[in-house]
Amino acid sequence: MKKYIVSLTVALVCGVAVSSASDFNTLIPRPSEMTQTLSDVTMPIGMTVSSPADFVDDAGRFVAAVNAATNLNATLADANGFIALSVNHAIPAEGYTMTISPRGVDIQASSASGAFYALQTIKQLMGANVLAGKPGETAATYALPIGTIKDQPRYEYRGFMLDVSRHFFEAGEIKKMLDLMAVYKLNRFHWHLTDDQGWRLPVKKYPKLTVQGATNRNILRTDFAQQKQWREGEDAVYGPFAYTPEEVHEIVAYAKERHIEVIPEIDMPGHMVAAIHAYPEFSTDPKSKKLDVHEDFSHEIWNKRGVSRDVLDVSNPKVIRFVKDVIDELVEYFPYEYIHIGGDECPTLAWEHSKSCQKLIKKLGLKDVRELQSWFTKEISDYANTHGRKIIVWNEVITEPNANMELIKEINPVVFCWLGGEQKAEANGLRHVYTPFNGGYYINRSYEGVDKHGAGRDGSLKKSITVMPPLHDNLIGIQGTFWTEEVDRPEDLEYLALPRLIGIAEQAWSTQVNKDYDEFLDRIIQHRAYLDLGGYNYGAHQLQK
Repeated sequence: MKKYIVSLTVALVCGVAVSSASDFNTLIPRPSEMTQTLSDVTMPIGMTVSSPADFVDDAGRFVAAVNAATNLNATLADANGFIALSVNHAIPAEGYTMTISPRGVDIQASSASGAFYALQTIKQLMGANVLAGKPGETAATYALPIGTIKDQPRYEYRGFMLDVSRHFFEAGEIKKMLDLMAVYKLNRFHWHLTDDQGWRLPVKKYPKLTVQGATNRNILRTDFAQQKQWREGEDAVYGPFAYTPEEVHEIVAYAKERHIEVIPEIDMPGHMVAAIHAYPEFSTDPKSKKLDVHEDFSHEIWNKRGVSRDVLDVSNPKVIRFVKDVIDELVEYFPYEYIHIGGDECPTLAWEHSKSCQKLIKKLGLKDVRELQSWFTKEISDYANTHGRKIIVWNEVITEPNANMELIKEINPVVFCWLGGEQKAEANGLRHVYTPFNGGYYINRSYEGVDKHGAGRDGSLKKSITVMPPLHDNLIGIQGTFWTEEVDRPEDLEYLALPRLIGIAEQAWSTQVNKDYDEFLDRIIQHRAYLDLGGYNYGAHQLQK
């Protein structure tokens, strides 16, 4: 009978303690505080899990997951369970304490999310098959190390962004990534749903968005296993690819069960060619005459990287109504406080050449076209506020020259800093998220010295775990960001995102300010079994010592 002992087994060799591969020291993210003895407790057949009403849904899902992967035949109990959860309001939000003794496991948390993360820790200690939801050996037994854990996250925002506009990823792949996020205690899924290359969100009043706006041609294809890249030709149609309303609701519910909030992004007023392609009247040049001043001004949906100069005509009342209708739809789909409205890389060329935009600038008493974007951002923020929603923006909203900071400070958005901006956000008291575009936090970047194709080719796990966030009072978290200009297959999404997203999770949760990469590498190597059983196509070359 095989026994999965996950205690600290110590052999004294020449006075040196050697730990086994499965103990508290293999946990990712590393807990805030932990103590461990040399003993373990076996989890009994017929194990009971008791929980207060606050945590019972998570306890029930934990029991179901354990029974799917083991022979423990666990059940819920009213009290005195082998694993006993209880409420302790003195514990910080999302934090928990855990005491493992010969009598069982005592878990205390102040919130359901804290209890959930404690149970994720238990699943990690039980082994890879439990994490992956795969049955272990029939005769296997499971044990836990005796000791204590006191744990809480470093940041409230611990995120993963996936761009599904350049290339579309089906609901099943998103759920697979949500599963991994839950294992490693990430709690925000930033869903980049629209851009110049595609519109993926259904909006009832504008059905052409998910037909014309969701169809592309001759897209870039990449195969990282073969290290090749190609286009299939102008006749090769891609799409229409968009989520159904049912799929959106399903993904939101799936994430919620894993204590992950979904943050939708509709990028505006730039990065809007997919919408303008479907509804040309939203452009400053509805007849698509092309402004002679730049070749990148066209209603044709993009199939390349870069920034289109064709942006929304914010002087048009129909455009303002359109954007508000989209906000209405987001409120219906996503029950959370924040909506991301982009605001990055917005060229002002179209507004400079638009008589109606110039007229609006004069009417509003604005200085220039960049202040026009600040005004638009506040208009949309004010409307979102009527729904009880707040907005998130990319850093250009505050870092572009002539951005109206007084207006932006009234909005009080969360600022996602990819191209600087964290210092300005901090100086102006704005909450911000750190996600620099280098190959550490932009986890779509190709692996340095390995890949011939893809974005950047400057990424590595070491960079993800050693790029340190700034020590700002208003920094609320970090994010692993994944753009898909050069990634169109799920296996390549996983290859580039993993294991680096796990490094981001470590950075976001662990309170250790300066990470020891070699120590982290020792831990993450022990997690290959979970990645393999879960069917994840990770960058295995990053896990070589």
